[in-house]
Amino acid sequence: MGTRMMRVNGGNKMTTWKKRTIVLDLLGFMFGRFFISGMNPVGMAYYLCMYTQETGKGILAFTILLGLATKMDWIEVLKYALAMGTVTTIFHLMEHTGKKVNSKIRGIAGGFVIAAMSLTHGVLMLHYKFYIILALLEGLLVFLFTYLMQKGITYLLSCKKGEGISNQEMISIGIMLGCIVYAFPAWTYYDISMARLFVCFIVLFVGYKYGSGAGAVIGAACGIAVSFQGNEVTLIGIMCILGICAGMFQEIGKWGASIAYLVTGISLGFLYEQTLINMSGLRDLICSVFLFLLVPNFLCKPVAWEAGTNGDYIKQNIQLITKNKFRDFSDALGSLSKSFNGIAKPKQMFSYEEVNGIFENVSEQFCKSCSRCEECWNRNYQTTYQSTQAIFSVAKEQGRIREEDIPFDFVKRCINVKAFVRETNKSLEIAKVNLDWYNRLTESREAVAEQLNEMAEVMKDFAEDVCGMKEVKNDVEEQMIMKLHNHHIDVKRLVLMENREKRTEIHLVAKMKRGRCVTSREVAVILGQVLGKRMRPAEHTKNVVSKEPEPMVFVEDTRYKTITGVARKTKEGEEISGDNFSFLELDTGEMITMLSDGMGSGKEANRESAAVIDLLERMMEAGLREKAAINLINSLYVLQSDSKSFSTIDMGILNLFEGSCDFIKLGAATTFIKRGEEYLTVESSSLPAGMFQKIEVESEQMKMEDGDYIIMVSDGVLDCFPYEEKEACMEFLLSEIKSSNPQEIANQLLRKIEEMEDGKRSDDMTVLVVGMWEK
Repeated sequence: MGTRMMRVNGGNKMTTWKKRTIVLDLLGFMFGRFFISGMNPVGMAYYLCMYTQETGKGILAFTILLGLATKMDWIEVLKYALAMGTVTTIFHLMEHTGKKVNSKIRGIAGGFVIAAMSLTHGVLMLHYKFYIILALLEGLLVFLFTYLMQKGITYLLSCKKGEGISNQEMISIGIMLGCIVYAFPAWTYYDISMARLFVCFIVLFVGYKYGSGAGAVIGAACGIAVSFQGNEVTLIGIMCILGICAGMFQEIGKWGASIAYLVTGISLGFLYEQTLINMSGLRDLICSVFLFLLVPNFLCKPVAWEAGTNGDYIKQNIQLITKNKFRDFSDALGSLSKSFNGIAKPKQMFSYEEVNGIFENVSEQFCKSCSRCEECWNRNYQTTYQSTQAIFSVAKEQGRIREEDIPFDFVKRCINVKAFVRETNKSLEIAKVNLDWYNRLTESREAVAEQLNEMAEVMKDFAEDVCGMKEVKNDVEEQMIMKLHNHHIDVKRLVLMENREKRTEIHLVAKMKRGRCVTSREVAVILGQVLGKRMRPAEHTKNVVSKEPEPMVFVEDTRYKTITGVARKTKEGEEISGDNFSFLELDTGEMITMLSDGMGSGKEANRESAAVIDLLERMMEAGLREKAAINLINSLYVLQSDSKSFSTIDMGILNLFEGSCDFIKLGAATTFIKRGEEYLTVESSSLPAGMFQKIEVESEQMKMEDGDYIIMVSDGVLDCFPYEEKEACMEFLLSEIKSSNPQEIANQLLRKIEEMEDGKRSDDMTVLVVGMWEK
C-alpha cells in the first residue's frame, strides 16, 4: 500500500525529466569518486539504478569512470568498465527475451558480476583470502546500495513541483548525499571549504523545504560521511540538530530560519570547540546561509514530508471503514429480508375460524329473522348444531356446498335452504378471492425479501471487491514511465493495483505530445514488456492517448481468446423472434454467452426475453455474481402479479484465464461442446425464470481445451427433430460440418435443420457458437 504514484511533467522543448536525467548523469562523477578499502560499490550501484533511463548510458558510464580515474589506477577502472559492459549486455539479452529487469535483478546481477571480477583479481594476489572476502563484501554492497538508492533516484526523476516526499525516499536521498559528501574533493576557495559549504547548505535547504524530520535525516547522513573523512564523530549530532533547527523555523520565513540556523551553528560550535567554530568553519557556515538566501523562493518553498507510514495507515483505515459500512448495510438488508419473510406465509385453504365466521354471518342473516328460528335453535338445538357442523366440514373440504350435501333433517326443517346455499357459496367465493389476494401479497413480500437478501449478498461481494483492490509494491513504475516517455507520452501519475484474483491492473494519467499519435493497445504492449505480462486496455479506456491528461486503465490480458457466430430464424408468420442473445466480455477476463427464449413467440415473447438479457448484461457489468443476478430477475417476474410470463435463461461463463466454463440453465435447451470428434452435452432439469418464487440456481463447470466449440441453441432447434434421441441427431449434424469458423458452423447447422423441416419453421430458432483458442 505504500507504493508511490509515479509522475512525469513534460515541457515544450526539453522535458523536466530529460533535464533531471542530464544532471543525475553528471553526478555520476561524484559517485565514481567514492573510494573505501580499495573498492567503489556506490558507483556501480548508481549505474545500475540509472540503467532504466534508456538514453544516456554512455554519458553516465563515462562520468562514473572519470570519477573512478581520479581515485584509482587504470586496472581498477578497467574492472568497473568491464563490469558495466557485462551487466548492460545481460540486461539487453533479458529484455530481448521478454523478461523484466527490476531493481532486485539489477542489484543481484551487478553484485554477482563485480564480485566475480574482484575474485578473479583476488586469487592472483599473495594474500588472496583477504581479497576474496573484499570481493564478496563488494558484491553484497553493490546489491544493498542499488536497493537503497533506487527510490531516491526515482523521486528525483519524477517528482512534481511542491510534492511531498516519503520516509523511504528521504532516507534514500540522504544516503546518496552522504556518498557525495564523502567523495567531495578537498577544494577550497579563499579558505572556504567547498565540501563543508555544500554540507551546511544542503542541510539548511532540505530542513527548511521538507521540515525537521527530513533535515535530521540529511544532517545525520552528511555528518556520518564527514566523520568518515577523519573528522570528529560529534559532527553527526551537530548536523542532525542543525537540520532539525532549519525545519523548526519554517513558519517565520527564509530570513528567520537562516538566522536561527546560523545562531544554532555558532552556539553548538562553542559547546564543541575545535569541531565547528574556527575562522574557516565560521566562513563556511555564513557562506552557506548567504547562498541559501540567494535561492529563489519557488525552489525552496516548504512542502510536506510524508514521514512514516501515516499515508498508508489512512488509506488502510479508510478501506476498513468502507468495508465495515458495506457490511453494516448488508446486515441491515439481511435483517429486513428476514422481517419480510416472517410477516406471513401463503395459505392453501380456509382456516377453521374463517369458515366458522362465514357460517355465523349467514346464520345471523337468515335464521334471526326466520319464523322457525325458535323451532331450530331452541327446541332442536342439538340436531341443528350437528347439521351445521356437517355442512361446515363439506365447505372446508370442497370450498363450496350443494343442496345434496346438506343433511336431510336440516332440509326438512329449514324453509330457506336454497337461499342459504346460495348465500353461503357467495360468501365462500368472496373468501376465495381474498385468499388469492392474500397469497399474492405474501408471494410479493417473499419476492421482496429475496431481493433484499440478494442485495445484502451483493453488498458483501462489493465490499470484498472494493477493499480487495490494493497497491502492489513494485519497482517497475519508473521503467514504465521512461518507456512511455521514449514513445512521446507524458505520464502524470501511474500506480500498480492488484485485484481480488491477484491480477495486475495499471492506472495512469497521461497525455500525448503534440504531433504524435499512440493507441492504447500500443501503450498496453509497452507496459506489458516492462511488467513481463500481456496487458490490454480496459473496456472504457480510450483507443488513442489524448492530447490532454486523461485517466487510462490497463488490465492483464487473458490466456485464451474467443470467436463467436450466430444464426437466427423467426417462426413462420411472425415478424420478430422471441429469442434474444448476447456475447459479453468483462474486464475480469470472463466472456459470457447468454440466450433467452420468451414464452410463445412474436413481440410479447421478444419483449420478455430482451428484458432478461438486458438486465443480465447490466448486472454482470456491474459486478454481480451470476446466481445473484438470476435470483433478482426471477423475483422481478414473481412481482408481476398481472402477468404469468416466463423466460428461459441459458448462460455460459467462460474464464479466459483458466480455460473453464460455468453453465447455468433455467428451462433452457441442451448445450453441446464439440471437442475434435468428441461431443459433450450440458442438459437442464430446472424450470424457466418466473414460474416459482424460490429457485435453486445450479451451475455445472467444465474444463475447456484449446480448439473447443460451445454450441447453444433455443428449444425451437431441438424440437425440429421428430425423434426421441434429439441430442444424438444434433451431434450427427454437427459432425457433418467440417468448417472451423464459428459463424460458418452456425449458418450451416441452421440451414441443415431448415432442410429437415422443408423450410417450415414451427418456432423461433437461434444458434450460438463460441470457439476458444489459446493466444
